[in-house]
Amino acid sequence: LFNTLHGIAGLIRNGQNAAATNMIAGLSDLLRASLDNSGRQEVPLEEELEFIGRYLDIQRMRFPDRLSVDVDASPETLGALVPNLVLQPLVENALRHGIANRAVAGTVTIRARADGGWLRLSVLDDGPGLAAKSPSGNGGGIGLANTRARLEQLYGEAFRFDVHDRATGGVETALAIPLRNS
Repeated sequence: LFNTLHGIAGLIRNGQNAAATNMIAGLSDLLRASLDNSGRQEVPLEEELEFIGRYLDIQRMRFPDRLSVDVDASPETLGALVPNLVLQPLVENALRHGIANRAVAGTVTIRARADGGWLRLSVLDDGPGLAAKSPSGNGGGIGLANTRARLEQLYGEAFRFDVHDRATGGVETALAIPLRNS
């Protein structure tokens, strides 16, 4: 929210009023969707992907030539229930730590797969990796801690959550939750 507001202010200062108006409209849609689902603990993955799509539309305005997004969700996962807004902090981390500080373009990938009673969700980036972010390289920020706490609250011990460097570079944040359809 604050990064978007700063981005809008920058567009206005630079006289890019049409782009600022588009960003405000995108932010309005994002906030409306967030409020519409505020009382729901879980939503179908398809709705979660629509929300994250709105969020990424705003981010594409912030990083017009530097952000590529790939959403790869198998069709059988779209009706699966996921925690409301679970992808947003994962994608935000990928953008903040994997894309924002780079001079070259980068890619954020979102994957969803059904696997033997589990729904596996992954957010991947091709940035510098965990070790470049902090000396410990543990990927233990507030957004990830809050995500882990939400998963524990909703699923007890019946979930997996992992953040690790990818062999090809960048970071993968992966979670697995019981596969239940809406």
